[in-house]
Amino acid sequence: MIINDIKKELIKSWSKNTCTPYLKEQWSISNPSLGQCAITSLIVNDFCGGKIMKCMTPYGSHYYNLINNEVIDLTVEQFNGYIPDYKTGEERTREYLLSNNDTKNRYYELMKNLKFQLEKSNSQKYQLISPNGVEYKSNIPGTLGGNKKLKIYGKLDCPSAIRWIRKGYYIENRVFFENEDIAKGAGYRPCAICMKKEYEKWKNRVWYI
Repeated sequence: MIINDIKKELIKSWSKNTCTPYLKEQWSISNPSLGQCAITSLIVNDFCGGKIMKCMTPYGSHYYNLINNEVIDLTVEQFNGYIPDYKTGEERTREYLLSNNDTKNRYYELMKNLKFQLEKSNSQKYQLISPNGVEYKSNIPGTLGGNKKLKIYGKLDCPSAIRWIRKGYYIENRVFFENEDIAKGAGYRPCAICMKKEYEKWKNRVWYI
């Protein structure tokens, strides 16, 4: 599961009940990430691993994640433009955060909300691309991802695609295919990063026989 998918569901999962106590009265749906940083960093750690980091801001302590040396801060929007000094961050363990009973209870509440949202999303049909390039609904999830602007398809865990998605790019052009034959039929070519063998065949115009 990629970061943007997690954030999409977290936005629907954050609530006044999962907000840190001293900010509950300030929490609103217009600023849903307010007071959610500690438990959100735990959730991201659950799905993506990496490190949980803590730094200080003018508003108090702030938690975020460090994954493969890349800062992932899903609650930074609560500061309305202020960017924490991540270079001053120090690693904190899960045990450290969960030793606080309030944090632990709010973490379980957020996880419960998130699981509900994920189950709700997973019950919906998947939107895929047909061989003629038309989007359609399917009960079968896509096995390959693609960029409809560049007409490239690749694996769902393609490091190049994930890197750009984490930076906030590419999302609007993201598409999915049921299989490789459909991707090729729709006029897409293989990714040179995650599908090197297929890319070489495409470059030499030698498809599977």
